Amino acid sequence: MRPGTVPVTIAAALSWPRRSPASAGRRLGRRVLLVLGALLVLLHPGPAFGHGGYHERMAYLTAEVEKNPGDPLLYFELGNLHGEHGDLELALQNLERVDALAPGKFVTDLARGNACLVAGKFAQAKEALDRQLISHPENARAWLLRARAERQLGQDEASLADFREALKRTPSLDPDIVQEVADALTTRGHREEAAQVLATGIEKLGKIPSLILRALDLEIAMKNLDAALRRIEEARRDAPRPEPWMARRAMVLAQVGRIAESRAAWKALADHLNSLPERERASASMTNLAAESRRALASLRPILAAEQSSTSNPASPGK
Repeated sequence: MRPGTVPVTIAAALSWPRRSPASAGRRLGRRVLLVLGALLVLLHPGPAFGHGGYHERMAYLTAEVEKNPGDPLLYFELGNLHGEHGDLELALQNLERVDALAPGKFVTDLARGNACLVAGKFAQAKEALDRQLISHPENARAWLLRARAERQLGQDEASLADFREALKRTPSLDPDIVQEVADALTTRGHREEAAQVLATGIEKLGKIPSLILRALDLEIAMKNLDAALRRIEEARRDAPRPEPWMARRAMVLAQVGRIAESRAAWKALADHLNSLPERERASASMTNLAAESRRALASLRPILAAEQSSTSNPASPGK
């Protein structure tokens, strides 16, 4: 078995030999922080630290490595930080050092895959993640990262399969992952499955606006207007302010060509805004919605007039 395929555990990392019993408490605290930092980097898709935080962390780890050159956990976090920062060569060097010091004790292939993905080396990322998943298929993060690499390589069906597997194996759903999987499915024409993924996400995570809006866009694209309007109405009832959803309903009606209903919805929103107390009506958000409703009513007026004219004066046969 290749080094780097066995996941590091907090217990394993904390049990790494300590030099002085007198400093056990201090070293234990440091190792807990190091483990949590390394896991944070691996479990999240973006940089775990701000720009200043990254440099501070790097300086700290570099100093610690000088004092403890045989500590694989320090090299493991250094590798992760370099990888997230796009320094692929340094990341791989540190991860190789981890494997030399503690073969099979850390998820170095997962870290390699992540670093290669950040650096745009998608084929290398897939190779590392293939190795990770051969020995540890339970790792949801590895499935997700490999799906991203395969997508970049144009391996669409393999990517979709891995996205599905990542979603199935993720212990607690994350709205960003739900949306990423739904978007991948939609891109490949699996709209019904994407809608189901979003519906499941909303059911388990609650009515998160980003998921609701994505589900709404998908229902409109699928021409499932009744479902879209029901979703808007549910969101309007649950929202602390109904006005943005009233505007959304008016926009959707216009988008699908129901101009008279759209104009009536914009008029209802304008009347509602006018009925608000002065302090609420003067807020920036309500002022913007009032301006939007006026623009929409002005733009819809000639369209509605043309429709009515066409209906009342049909072309004579033969002309």
